[in-house]
Amino acid sequence: MLSLVMSVSSVVSSILNVVLAFVILMIMVTIHEFGHYTAGKLLKFKINEFSVGMGPKIISHKKKDGQLVSLRALPLGGYCAFEGEDYEEGAQPVEGAFDKQAPWKRLIVLFSGAFFNFLSALVVCAILFASYGETVALVGKSFDYAPEAVRSLNPNDIIYEVNGHKVYLIDSLSRYLAADELTVTVLRYDDGYKSTQTITVKKGKFTNTYVNAYSGNDIVLGEVNGQTVRLTKDVMVYRINGKALSTEGEYKNIVAALSDGETASVTFYAYGQEFELGLTKERLQSIGVYENTYSGLGISPTYARHKFGFGEAFGRIFPYCGETGLVILRALGGIFTGATGINDLGGPITTISTVSQVVSYGMPSILMLIVLISINLAVFNLLPVPSLDGCRMVFVIIEWIRGKPVNRKVETMINGIGLIVLIALMIMIDLLKL
Repeated sequence: MLSLVMSVSSVVSSILNVVLAFVILMIMVTIHEFGHYTAGKLLKFKINEFSVGMGPKIISHKKKDGQLVSLRALPLGGYCAFEGEDYEEGAQPVEGAFDKQAPWKRLIVLFSGAFFNFLSALVVCAILFASYGETVALVGKSFDYAPEAVRSLNPNDIIYEVNGHKVYLIDSLSRYLAADELTVTVLRYDDGYKSTQTITVKKGKFTNTYVNAYSGNDIVLGEVNGQTVRLTKDVMVYRINGKALSTEGEYKNIVAALSDGETASVTFYAYGQEFELGLTKERLQSIGVYENTYSGLGISPTYARHKFGFGEAFGRIFPYCGETGLVILRALGGIFTGATGINDLGGPITTISTVSQVVSYGMPSILMLIVLISINLAVFNLLPVPSLDGCRMVFVIIEWIRGKPVNRKVETMINGIGLIVLIALMIMIDLLKL
């Protein structure tokens, strides 16, 4: 009976998460459309309807100027319908029609949807940073073979700046650390006092030894976050009897020098922690190892939430959101270069699934996802892809340069076909990932 209650509770929780995911996405799309609406109102465009949701109307209200405000059944978006926005055969000129407005006015209206998305990202980001702080990279583990300057850093030091670039995004850190020579500034908080330390080092080439194969499942290293960690492939073999290992040959020589039945003190490294065990020569011989050489600083960064002071946190909001937009642009560009694979993309099903999962992680994760999706909507809608605002802006710019509009029938056809292709691609991406 208890298991049945728990099962029902789990199902209800999952359904609520999905519903909340739809609500979050619809709010963000509504903000986008409200951007178009606000700009249109300010510039005296005639608006036929502002709709939250798609499909059949649930409720609606007609204003004195004839504009319809409606709530529709399907939580799959929304729209702001301007008079004269799309080509209609035999349509009569109407005052305030979209296609009769000056090009600069139309560009402002088209851009305002993305602008409102970015503005909402800034607001939510401010709430996130003020309430919960932001995710920062800590130095974490400094290995024995790391340069002396690196080993002088503390595990909880915040990696604040690399080669003059302040670190706002964790995703950007690996790109900054790709340089051969690095000047790294860290923030250190010691008994409430804030200080900085700057080091300049050249990356070295390091060789580490890792577990290649172990047939058993009986060597328990310890626990991390309440989860049992066992010896498995790719766990680093760090030291044997206090000696740091570099190569597979060193491992075999040290083990061979042990007496039969002798126990050695072995330090493994996994999940950002060291685990020290006593293992016999025979047990060590049953563990296959491999070596891997890489270029780096000899550290294993960890991540934590940190609240900066009000002034600094406020100053980090815009660059954080701006850099996030650049990361999204690079990812979109990677579609054409092959750097972004099918697993990095997602259609409506993937998006809803991801949002519903993140909802269960708590408010900081929800706010962070809202920031990411808001910026994603802003960037994506400004792309010059048929049916998106970016493509419509291209047509307006062409008209402005030529002094006469592009054939409205052709423009509407291109945007219509583009919309169908875009929806088909998003559905296909989700199907390919099943």
